[in-house]
Amino acid sequence: MKKIFLLIVLFIASSFTLAFSQGSVKGFISDQNGQPLIGSTIKLHNEATNVNQYTSVGLDGSYFFKNLANGNYSISATYVSYETITKEVEIAGKPLILSFSLKSKENSLTEVVITGTGNRASDQSAVNAERNSPIELNSVSARTIEASPDITIANVTQRVSGVSVERSNNGEAQFAIIRGMDQRYEYTLLNGIKLPSPDNKTRYVPLDIFPADIVDRLDISKSLTPDMEGDAIAGAINMVLKQAPNDFTLSANLGTGFANTFFSGNGFTKFDHSASLSESPRIMGNDNATIGDFPNNPFHTSQIKAPLGTIADLTIGGRSADKKFGAIATFSYQNSYRQTNGLFFGSSTNSLTGFPLLGSEEARVYNIQQERTAVVTQFDYRINANNKIDLNADYINLTRNEYRFTSDTSLSASHTAPGLGTISDDYLSYRTIQQIYNFDLHGTHKLADQWKLDWHVVYSKATANAPDRAELTVGTAGTLNSNGQVVQEQPYLPSNPDPETRVFEKNADQNKSAYLNLTYSPTIFGTKVAFTAGGMYRDKTRNSEYDEYDLIQNAAVSSAQKFDGNIDDNSLSVQNADGDASNALNYNFTEKIGAAYGMFNFTSGNLSAVGGLRYENTNQSWVSNVDPSTIAGQTGSVTYFDVLPSLNLKYSFDAKQDLRFSYYSAISRPNFYELIPHTEGDPDADYPEYGNPFLKRTTSNNLDLRYEFFPGLLDQFLGGVFYKSINNPIEYAILQGQAGQTAVLEPENFGTAINYGLEIDATKYLRNFGIRLNYTYTNSSITTSKQEIDAANVTLKTVNQTRPLQDQSKNIGNLSFLYREAKSGFDAQISAVYTGPRIYAVSPYLDNDIWQKGFVTLDISAEKRIFKKFYIYAKATNLTNTPFELEIRRPYTTEPDVLSYQTVGQNYFIRKDTYEQYYILGLRYKL
Repeated sequence: MKKIFLLIVLFIASSFTLAFSQGSVKGFISDQNGQPLIGSTIKLHNEATNVNQYTSVGLDGSYFFKNLANGNYSISATYVSYETITKEVEIAGKPLILSFSLKSKENSLTEVVITGTGNRASDQSAVNAERNSPIELNSVSARTIEASPDITIANVTQRVSGVSVERSNNGEAQFAIIRGMDQRYEYTLLNGIKLPSPDNKTRYVPLDIFPADIVDRLDISKSLTPDMEGDAIAGAINMVLKQAPNDFTLSANLGTGFANTFFSGNGFTKFDHSASLSESPRIMGNDNATIGDFPNNPFHTSQIKAPLGTIADLTIGGRSADKKFGAIATFSYQNSYRQTNGLFFGSSTNSLTGFPLLGSEEARVYNIQQERTAVVTQFDYRINANNKIDLNADYINLTRNEYRFTSDTSLSASHTAPGLGTISDDYLSYRTIQQIYNFDLHGTHKLADQWKLDWHVVYSKATANAPDRAELTVGTAGTLNSNGQVVQEQPYLPSNPDPETRVFEKNADQNKSAYLNLTYSPTIFGTKVAFTAGGMYRDKTRNSEYDEYDLIQNAAVSSAQKFDGNIDDNSLSVQNADGDASNALNYNFTEKIGAAYGMFNFTSGNLSAVGGLRYENTNQSWVSNVDPSTIAGQTGSVTYFDVLPSLNLKYSFDAKQDLRFSYYSAISRPNFYELIPHTEGDPDADYPEYGNPFLKRTTSNNLDLRYEFFPGLLDQFLGGVFYKSINNPIEYAILQGQAGQTAVLEPENFGTAINYGLEIDATKYLRNFGIRLNYTYTNSSITTSKQEIDAANVTLKTVNQTRPLQDQSKNIGNLSFLYREAKSGFDAQISAVYTGPRIYAVSPYLDNDIWQKGFVTLDISAEKRIFKKFYIYAKATNLTNTPFELEIRRPYTTEPDVLSYQTVGQNYFIRKDTYEQYYILGLRYKL
């Protein structure tokens, strides 16, 4: 073995000796600032043989020619918009190092002065944004997004240090969780302007509505300045949209996708929604609905054996001949089909032992189609060198069709084996259309040498409509025959609960906003200081409409109708023909926010500072249709103000190293849905949900310290620590419900919490290879009261328990390996994401919280130029088929043959969803 090892070492050594016995030349290509020009072309010309060789600069800015014969050569370095440089060299059997510094070509304009911003979609732009930002920032470029496995903004966020995601029930990322802080503690911006939410429950925006191809860059801010809105304890997510280019640009993309679930022959189940009403009969003026208003088409299904998804986008833009007027438009469409298979155990707490009590076993199959459409446009007019006006007009749509089948086995005292006892089969179909409209008119003006003014007038609206959510419940029972086999009895329509319900939900969230900022920049003691004062006013209105119609058995036909699989053969009637006008989810909510701030910004020597004070006044009021005699908080109003100081310091040791410190105070307002005293639930929720009109806003103080090292244009090392003190955090707790409800979810304020941690983010490139990794350690703690059951005396006592914040994973990390070869146009990467265990739902009982298990996902992507401007690409996600799993961290103690998926001595199994892999293949054109 030692001899073999010695031979290998000698072989490698001899190979290197042979390689370097011939001539070689290598070096770096950079601009005048020393930054590598990735993608530069290097031409090597042998004057004796008249032979040319070509190579391209790697990801670290280097090039390399080897095995060169002795002789005279000319070497030329070329890069777009830079002057070509040619040098003469002599190769004499030894390695030669030769670097180039290229000079940018200069174009002068007589009337309009245009400040070059470079390619905002490039990796260089993202790194520069991080370096030059006054706050702690992480950026992802459009180029990185394009080459990644991700096609939505939500999925992109999981690659950023300190960010994990919450997934929807199709396995796709939906919300970002920054530094272990629930999505309620962040907001979403489009070009720096806050967006309303189409989500019917929250004020935060589901990020899966945005296709990833609409942005030039994605910025995640982890600290605030006074000119930023203050309700971002965790941070802010800003989508930097594409701007009109100086030259004509055109790009197009067409691809298809396929879910691995359907390779096994499982067809996709779709339902017919064509005959359903677009709004409830009551909203349409009909207070006497009949069975004819509820056609059976939502339960008429068909199968698609091999459903193919679609991905398409087109971007076109340019400027007028005089460069004053510019326009760019991006059109994006995505259509996907996914299937989720799951198992869920409903749980409560045993009042005698304090241990979890499993009440139902539910098998689930979800068939989900998502259509994502975006039209994003930007127009600008440069009046002169000092004045510019631009308009962003955007439309985003996510339409979701979902058909579910669940089979629920009630577990009773007589339940002795899986499949026995009362069984409830549930069929549910619903269609949701989420839309965002955004119009932002923006002006920037240089009033004088030291005075600047910029303003925004914004109208944005988010809507969600879920018409005719149809749910059919069918009862049956499992019994044993004489051979000991489980036999299912003839299904029937139960009299309790109602066999069929039809739900109509519709809501709109509208913002009318204005922003004004005035900057004065004098020179004080030789230092230029920018003083900015400004303000913002937003008038927000949200209205929600809800109706549930209960369809019961037609008594004239039968009191216990059999079900043969076709609902058309059954006869039903409407129990509440006037709808559900008194439901608490019929409400109107207004929120008026006024803000003013003062800020300073200066750089003196190696120190840069941005700080100041922000004042925000919040005025909220609501009216719900619920009967005020039954539920407190039918109407309500809240007014409060907050003073939010902040300070961001950056000290530059040299051209490559910085140290940042930031402090900011922030708030988080309760969600609208949480304040309304409702007693209905989201169909995605595992438990019924209650509102809480007595919720308080959350406040916090936040500290950050980060060291930054940028050894090359794309190489970087970021390492830092953070600390957050959070007052009145809001979390959902599982509480005992009213009669007939063993447990409900309700938002509550939970005292004071601490959240602190460590972040490391590193990127390194060597020629065509690169590695990106980040790791975040987060440790949060909150102490709340819990109920503990004294099994010996069968009594309850109150105890305090310290636990992590809900949705906070102690450890999260990303690791990506990359390969990029500019000459052939080949780009590939493999990415792994680890998310540690975290609390999914908080129980009022000691040690009965529901936890999501830790998991790893693995994704790959590749792209190759096949002809001039044409590229073929492939993406594959969730290669490891990582499931979504929930558990209660207490040992299961019941006999193992009673319940499936439960193992004595192991944690209580609560839920498991599997999504399998998704594949994408496409063709891209880039001018």
